[in-house]
Amino acid sequence: MSDKELWADETLLTSLLEDDEYAFKQIYKRYAPRLYAAAYNLFRDKPLCEDLIQELFADLWIKRKNLNIKSLKPYLYTSAKNRALMAMRSGRTMLSETALEKLIADYATDDRLNIRELNDILNKSIDSLPDKCREIFRLSRNEHLSNKEIAERLNISIKTVENQMTIALRKLREQTVEFFAIIIIAIIFSRMQ
Repeated sequence: MSDKELWADETLLTSLLEDDEYAFKQIYKRYAPRLYAAAYNLFRDKPLCEDLIQELFADLWIKRKNLNIKSLKPYLYTSAKNRALMAMRSGRTMLSETALEKLIADYATDDRLNIRELNDILNKSIDSLPDKCREIFRLSRNEHLSNKEIAERLNISIKTVENQMTIALRKLREQTVEFFAIIIIAIIFSRMQ
């Protein structure tokens, strides 16, 4: 075991900024497996996770002179988390069902997921729907009216109600999935730090 393998992160970071390739290799050796494991727990996609981590470290080396890193470990975990979010937002990947199920089970009683906060996000999403779509959605969900009853009340066709509900549910799903993905990714990467 070399001396550099025992160096503190601060020393490795200083050496990295001085173009020390061996320090970079030690940083990679120390953190790449943990970052890969966190990403794999989210996506269960080996090639994607390998790519995310390789891209992170390639950028670290290439941009080392321009980066303002105060602390190595938080920087690497934040970078990995941001790359995971970008991969999801771009449609490159999705969270694995296994990761979702485990996190739901782990955090079902966790007070970190504040129900009022989640309701606020859902209500904001509903408020962002087009007027007619929002009205139909609220009649369905808040007043528990059937599509037929909504159509009669608003003097529109049942098909219009169905179409508007489809639009509402699709938009709400898109908005809430991203929110939950952000929470899940943040939780997984915070556990690893």
